[in-house]
Amino acid sequence: MTFWRCCNPTIFFSFRIGSLFVQNNYIYAPLCANISIMEYTLKNWFKILGIQLLLGVAAFFVFRFFPAEVDQMVPQIQEEIVEVEEKIVLPQERIINYRLVASADTSEWLSNLKEGDTLSALMVINRADAWRLKHMDTLVFPDTIGEGIELYAPFPKSVGELQEVKKIVLVSHYSQAFAVYENGERIKWGPVSLGSKHKPTPTGLFSTNWKSKRTISTINSSWILEWYCNIDNYEGIGMHQYELPGYPASHGCVRMYRDDANWLYHWADQWKIEEGQIAAHGTPIVIFGEYPHGERKPWLQMQQNNSAVSISSEELMQVLQEYLSTVIERQSQRDVVEMDKMVSNQIQ
Repeated sequence: MTFWRCCNPTIFFSFRIGSLFVQNNYIYAPLCANISIMEYTLKNWFKILGIQLLLGVAAFFVFRFFPAEVDQMVPQIQEEIVEVEEKIVLPQERIINYRLVASADTSEWLSNLKEGDTLSALMVINRADAWRLKHMDTLVFPDTIGEGIELYAPFPKSVGELQEVKKIVLVSHYSQAFAVYENGERIKWGPVSLGSKHKPTPTGLFSTNWKSKRTISTINSSWILEWYCNIDNYEGIGMHQYELPGYPASHGCVRMYRDDANWLYHWADQWKIEEGQIAAHGTPIVIFGEYPHGERKPWLQMQQNNSAVSISSEELMQVLQEYLSTVIERQSQRDVVEMDKMVSNQIQ
């Protein structure tokens, strides 16, 4: 019965019913009609079986008499797969090339240039405000305009040694630029104007102490400093919005674009004072390097060397190694103070 079940369920069912009727001395008329169907099905089944046997015999002879050729096909295919895998290339950051252009040759074009990625690129690369571009002697032009300014960042995208540091701001004298990192990943950068040759911005480890949306300079009361973050309370040094002329020009502060200063104001943490003492420091700020006053601007050298102002992770760590343990210690202390405050608020 298994043979009939495999061949044709209908035939199996018909014969099963038929056998029951024959056993009871009855004549089941449809059984006769199904006999012709069964014969037709058997013929087709034997044809299929014959074809399968023929293919099996052919395969046997191929593997029996030509084993070497078949065995050689497998490693050949594997070699082709390996070759394809070796050709896989990981995506790399685009290399940007630069050229110098006399501002006089582009003054009309610059006057008609609207806000957008092109203008933003020229501003950050030349470390200047938009209106100053056409008044500069020479401008640096990139060969690629991308979305935003990330393509032109002089700081590395990530620094593995800073993974444990929740927040940190790095400011370079030589590059006249700042970068913001969270757990070792750069989340923002921008140009700055640091102190002039006679009023240089101090280097070292600082913190964002107190903040003000708008304050007045202690040097000149006509200087209105917006989105101000103080980093040296004794010397009156801060990071704030002010003009960027394309070179170091401040009296010691870190000048920034308005949007960058606004962003930093809301992102950075202030110190925490308890009983007249600093209970927790604000966001760490590291200012480093030296600007070549009296020499050619570093970014004007990018035509010959597109990484003239770039800073590698290794170079950063040489600078940060001195401060890293202090930064981690202050970060832990801040976590303790904030946790104690949160528990105290819950109890109240």
